[in-house]
Amino acid sequence: MNHDIPKLDAKGLREFGLLTGAICAGLFGFLLPLIFRHWPPPTWPWIVGSVLAVWALLIPQTLDPIYNVWMRIGLVLGWINTRILLGLVFYAMMAPMGLIKRWFGSDAMQREFSPELSTYRVVSKVRPRETMERPF
Repeated sequence: MNHDIPKLDAKGLREFGLLTGAICAGLFGFLLPLIFRHWPPPTWPWIVGSVLAVWALLIPQTLDPIYNVWMRIGLVLGWINTRILLGLVFYAMMAPMGLIKRWFGSDAMQREFSPELSTYRVVSKVRPRETMERPF
């Protein structure tokens, strides 16, 4: 998991600070309290979002350490997502579907051995040009 974090210029760091502040305020200060009916909503997301927004507008170059930590967290979460979650999805969905297809004798790739065949090549069908106008 040795990934290089892309370096951002002042404009990129400004956009990062504004977007992160807006997401923090909007998600934790408005949307989640609205969904879970927690009124009045907490004030800390609005404070953190406002500080990030002002910080991004005034001195965006100093947001680089926060951006690097944020990206490292994203890399770890991405690693977890691709390894663990997608593995669970595979073994919870694809493996049972494959077992069911095997039980019913389905072989989508037609891998059955047949000694009387001289070749396993399937000749493709030439389709008229008109079929390409509406492929679906």
